[in-house]
Amino acid sequence: MKRIIVNADDFGANEIVTSEIERMIVAEAVSSTTVMANGLCLEEVKQFAAVHPEVSFGVHLCLSEFSSLTKSEVLHQAGLIDETGHFIHKAVFRLQNLNEEMVQKAIRDELNAQIDVVSSLGFPISHADSHHHVHTIFPLHEVFADVLHSRGIDKLRLCIGFNSLRSKAHLTKYLRHVWLNYYYRSHFITADHFTNYANYIKTDLSVRDGQVVELMCHPGHPAERYRTEMQLVEKKIAQITSGVLLVSYNELL
Repeated sequence: MKRIIVNADDFGANEIVTSEIERMIVAEAVSSTTVMANGLCLEEVKQFAAVHPEVSFGVHLCLSEFSSLTKSEVLHQAGLIDETGHFIHKAVFRLQNLNEEMVQKAIRDELNAQIDVVSSLGFPISHADSHHHVHTIFPLHEVFADVLHSRGIDKLRLCIGFNSLRSKAHLTKYLRHVWLNYYYRSHFITADHFTNYANYIKTDLSVRDGQVVELMCHPGHPAERYRTEMQLVEKKIAQITSGVLLVSYNELL
């Protein structure tokens, strides 16, 4: 039988996102979620996780938005955070100095600080992914791998599948994702496929019996495409149309 993990990103980001993820978990439409260490509602996350052990709670590592936890001067000088300590929106994708040793050390420190915060909430971290998929930035793949291994986190989200790219003309991006997925599969426990919920509904991913697909969704986000997608999630369309079993990251071995 095919299996799906429906993962809600950004748990704890703000009140609306947090309450919507909680609602989807209670409705058994979402089986897994990842927590933002620099979110505004971590106490609510802690209380909710304590009574929902059936859900896998991971860490949603962030280098592209909201506030840095370390507010490192190195990150500031590198152009990753501003003078107030907030990440400059998606600047990490434009930087040319990500291979520099000092910058990579500062990023390691930031990732460890975020994992520390999520660990302090009192539940085991089941897996990791990242805000805006920053763990798929090629110069940072070993940084993420080293940090996660050192913290005992052995499950990681793959790069998004080629069918989900906005344009199939992105050949370089496709080849890089193929390589990164090969690397992550060889170093971590992963799903067999990863895409967003809406794309899974409309695209044939050629999923074989026994395989696991992770489907990403974003409850509580205001954009129309996310609201439309969440209507599909709430109706459990993927389970109905595909005849699959809903599982969590806790069940990946």
